[in-house]
Amino acid sequence: MGMAKNAFVTGGTGFIGTTLINKLVNNGWQVTALYRESSTRAPLNNLSITWVKGSVTNRESLINAIPEDCDVVFHLAGDTNLWSKYNPRQTAVNVEGTENTVGASVRNNVRVFIHTSSVAAWGDISGTVSEETPQQGGGSWINYERTKWAGEREALKGQNDGMRVVILNPANVIGPHDKNNWGRLFFALRDNKLPFIADGSVSITHVGAVADAHLAAAECGQSGERYILGGEYHPFPQFVRCINNVSNANNMPVTIPAFLFRGIARVSTGFATLTNNEPAVTPELAKLMTRKDVSYSSQKAIKELDYTIPPMQKSVQDCYSWLNKEGLI
Repeated sequence: MGMAKNAFVTGGTGFIGTTLINKLVNNGWQVTALYRESSTRAPLNNLSITWVKGSVTNRESLINAIPEDCDVVFHLAGDTNLWSKYNPRQTAVNVEGTENTVGASVRNNVRVFIHTSSVAAWGDISGTVSEETPQQGGGSWINYERTKWAGEREALKGQNDGMRVVILNPANVIGPHDKNNWGRLFFALRDNKLPFIADGSVSITHVGAVADAHLAAAECGQSGERYILGGEYHPFPQFVRCINNVSNANNMPVTIPAFLFRGIARVSTGFATLTNNEPAVTPELAKLMTRKDVSYSSQKAIKELDYTIPPMQKSVQDCYSWLNKEGLI
């Protein structure tokens, strides 16, 4: 083996980032990771990586953090907020944050830029979505979708300065280290905090498969290309039933019509604005949870990045086992 490769990771303390950094270290990479004062680095404490304090919202901190002539920047930092109250913060992270990371990467002679986006960049769409499907996220009323769409455009500008830029678009990711994303459903079922769900559809994939695709993208992803990292397509209630069964919660919520579910979300969010407590289900989340008849094709990633999709049951089981091991559930 030649020289160890150097990686710089933003969002490394997050769910996918934690999994990716573990894989990078196990594959002999030298890793520098960005962290904010407020984030916990506990899951990565025993790994020999270089931590640098900074934020994607501060370009100077990135210029100081990214090693000169770094091989690959993995830009995973993102704000997945679905409450309009936090939209300005989200735009600062997802759009300006990407612009800053690209600018600092170019300045420090980074060769490859892997940008972690989301299928959310396609916006409100139905049918089978592939990389060829025109994205509609830019016109969405959901800020998360708009900012994922806009963030990709910032990332692609890095090509003008000679970087190889690859975009990854994961669908619904679950697995170990997930306590703030879909992992929250385990707690909601346990605590009886999810009385109702609606009939949407989800595309469930495993965080390990998504992290592997990041490594493959660094090796052989084509510049300027997107790769959808989709999953197994399931009706949302089936996904919840799987979580219910795996965790023995015995607490299956009632499935109600989508319009009713969205109505409840609007009312509860109205109250939340008065009390300042984040609502369990915002109108944005309700919209995403009730979106039906959309499936994401992963054929390109399967062919070019050797991407594989584990069964939903395994992704859910691995998440539960980790929550259990950590004493969280």
